[in-house]
Amino acid sequence: MQSNTDAQVNTKAYRDSIFNKYAANPVYQFKEGQPYYVVAWDSTIPQNINIVRQLGERVSIVALTSQQAFYSLQQVRIAKAGDWWKFSPSAALLLKNTCKEQTFIISSYNTDTLFNLLQTLKSDLKIISVNRPSHSIVVKATGNFIQKKLLPLKEVLFIDVRAEPHTEISVIGYDRSFDGLNAVDYSIPGADGKNIVTGVKEQKIDESDLDLYKRVLPSPISSANITNHATVIATLIGGAGNRFYDGRGIAYACHFFSSSFENLFADDAAILNANGVTLQNHSYGTIIQQFYGAEAVSYDADAWQNKNFVHVFSAGNEGTSIAVDGPYVNIPGFANLTGNFKTAKNVITVGAMDNKGNIPAQSSAGPLYDGRLAPQLIALGPGGTSDAAAIVSGTVAVMQQVYADSNAHAIPAASLIKAVLYNTAEDVYNTGIDYKTGYGLLNSYAAIRSIQQKEYNSGFVANDQYWTKNIIVPANAAQLKITLAWTDSAATLNNNKALINDLDLEVQELNTRAIYKPWVLNTSANANSLSAPPTRRRDSLNTSEQVSIPLPAAGTYQVKVIGSSVSTPVLPFHIAYHVDTLNTFVFTSPQHASDVNREEDPYVFIKWKTFVADSNQTGNLYISYNGGTSWQLLQQSLKLYTNQYQWLIKDTNSRAVLKMETSFGNFLSKEFIISQELRPSVDFFCADSFRLSWNKYVYADAYKIYTLTDSPYLKDILTVSDTFVVIKRSLHPELVYAVEPVLSNKLPAARSIALNVAAQGVQCFYKTFYYNLLGGNNLELVLELGAPDYIDSVFFEQVTANGEPLQTYSGTKVNSSSIYKRLISSTPTGTSYWKASIKLKNGAVLYTEIISVLTSGKKYIFFYPNPVLRYGSLKYMLQQDLPSDSKLQLFDITGRLLKNYEEMPNNIDLQTFAPGVFIYKLFSSDNHLLETGKLVVQ
Repeated sequence: MQSNTDAQVNTKAYRDSIFNKYAANPVYQFKEGQPYYVVAWDSTIPQNINIVRQLGERVSIVALTSQQAFYSLQQVRIAKAGDWWKFSPSAALLLKNTCKEQTFIISSYNTDTLFNLLQTLKSDLKIISVNRPSHSIVVKATGNFIQKKLLPLKEVLFIDVRAEPHTEISVIGYDRSFDGLNAVDYSIPGADGKNIVTGVKEQKIDESDLDLYKRVLPSPISSANITNHATVIATLIGGAGNRFYDGRGIAYACHFFSSSFENLFADDAAILNANGVTLQNHSYGTIIQQFYGAEAVSYDADAWQNKNFVHVFSAGNEGTSIAVDGPYVNIPGFANLTGNFKTAKNVITVGAMDNKGNIPAQSSAGPLYDGRLAPQLIALGPGGTSDAAAIVSGTVAVMQQVYADSNAHAIPAASLIKAVLYNTAEDVYNTGIDYKTGYGLLNSYAAIRSIQQKEYNSGFVANDQYWTKNIIVPANAAQLKITLAWTDSAATLNNNKALINDLDLEVQELNTRAIYKPWVLNTSANANSLSAPPTRRRDSLNTSEQVSIPLPAAGTYQVKVIGSSVSTPVLPFHIAYHVDTLNTFVFTSPQHASDVNREEDPYVFIKWKTFVADSNQTGNLYISYNGGTSWQLLQQSLKLYTNQYQWLIKDTNSRAVLKMETSFGNFLSKEFIISQELRPSVDFFCADSFRLSWNKYVYADAYKIYTLTDSPYLKDILTVSDTFVVIKRSLHPELVYAVEPVLSNKLPAARSIALNVAAQGVQCFYKTFYYNLLGGNNLELVLELGAPDYIDSVFFEQVTANGEPLQTYSGTKVNSSSIYKRLISSTPTGTSYWKASIKLKNGAVLYTEIISVLTSGKKYIFFYPNPVLRYGSLKYMLQQDLPSDSKLQLFDITGRLLKNYEEMPNNIDLQTFAPGVFIYKLFSSDNHLLETGKLVVQ
């Protein structure tokens, strides 16, 4: 009893502190022009009172319009509200310089009313944009004007300082074995995001990128600024993999629609719908914000009106920072998502995992301002949480496509997508849900398979009503997991709690009548509480709830969804469910030769999925390089629950297969290839043809040649048996080519990197022509041939700047070597010009480009230009082997010393010299005279 009394006292003290914070002065009667009051109550508040903003459980800002309404509140504590309740928590902190013009978000109860009001104040502010879903207008004005003129107006309900968006990068690494990406590629044919348009909201995508070619739609709301970040994000979502396999996104058949993150509100739904956009990626943030602001309202309002649309946000890379306002202020490691739009309850926020399976400290964590779970997922983040969000967006695109393929092209509800994503996520980091990883690590493969296998249901509930479904759990089950998700209507701006429509999930084992509640985290504002494991109880904060039951007994389980507080006639929802089976095992990576690239990383994680009852259960991991005839032990007594083993790839060119030996059976992986990458090169590039060649690939008996035509994807155009091919440009004018081995054992091999044959610096039958300047200014000319088997001989020539021959040196017969050199011992002083001629075996002669060589010839130093203008730049060239610590002196014609340089200068300043003839003397570092000569200054 005493503890219950203490709790009541604490609740009342907290309510009083909030009331006092926003109360201006006591009032005893209603006054016209003062519509806003702060009220606190112990029991109930009259239902007809207009609550403008809920400040706490029983304390609010209310709007009163009559004396009668005022009198109805005589039984509650009431005071006139000070205008500062209209500020966002961060606005007061950002309003530092009241005379400086800043960008503000002004919100009201009616957009048109607010717009008309602001129009009358245009001399003091500039209207930037209007967002109708949140009844907000973005303006530029001084802080002084905002506080003195706008804040007191009854039409103004909310004021925030707009924070500038920025991309979120913290490079970690890349591994397609994470998130089940490679398993989707090689195990679910046709799961590619075809016919899905993915929005990328930030800056502009590079439409010419090889992996996005012909798939970026024109957009009237795109940024004008093309950035690498936007291009990488789009590539991770749905890159075609044309350049190389690491440029292949999971939704590689989707299209893209770009919009600018300068608009931090939700984009115009009419524009997105007109362009077929069904999801949008947001890999950017602003500052840490712990409140439900106008941007968050706009996204929730958009989701409520467009219940199939999915918004995916990066959580942010501020995990080591602290919140400076809100209920979780100054708690290290928590409540640091970047941007109030990420506090919307109908969006997905995503944290990052590095390629070693660790959660980087920089990955932002929850809770949100009202204690809600965030991020909801984590994924591999090769560029921090920005890239992690992109991988989730790509997965959503494929889920939408797979669902549409079997549902008459209909797009699934966002609540279905979220329920399945959260239900199939892998528990990592801490046991159960937590504020760093949410429901866990994205499993793209499991999510897409769950859609295919229809492991979900939909339903509707009204207030105080419920919906049920029975699930049969077979014997030998490892886990039963059920996730509920729904879309909620927008809450009022800056409300203390975002949830409006509250559903509850329960699961009952009918045999024992045991009831399982969802997992819920502690929301108390201290690090120990926020780090505590979840407990089973009612969730009254989130729009998704999850029940998991480890080692469930066989039997029937009833899923119940209860409409605990539903403000609409009925509220739609979705559940996802899955039963895992004990003592099952499957290798998930490597799946393909591209998963085992020793040149990129000598180590690779061998990964598997298993369910065992005992975390101490072990297995023995083997590998075979001869199809299973013999086996080599990689690791004995591996704990199976770890689901991975880091393996140093053997330096070999071979096929390979893995085996896990367990007490419940032996399990084999798919057979895969270990080999060096295929690296094509351009041997020659002529007007009529070019030649590609490459290294021989193990087990290859043929090679497919791919090119990028008018399609977004590389297409194979021919197959050859040699390790080279000559392509006639009249038949194939394309410039981008790649090569893929065709193996005799029918195993898939990794395609080479795609290269632009015109951009390799290779000319017609030669690759490079250059020179080396040796000691004593001896000149070594070097010619690298591209295809010596076509060439009879090469010649080197000194020519004029226009190419007229001056001297031809004796030719050299070409053998199998690619490099040919000529030493010139009498290099002219100044600039000389050189070229090489290439005589083909068919008698044709080709010429290289002309290269110029500037030397001092047989002199120790060469000045140029000479004569030189008095205010011009005098340059010099030393003999090649002469040290730079040589000394230089300049004299006038009478022998008077004008300049004395103890070491060679970078610049010779002649501005103090009168026009005339001057003498220079060059000395070695030990003062030995090397050379004397003349300079003419004009």
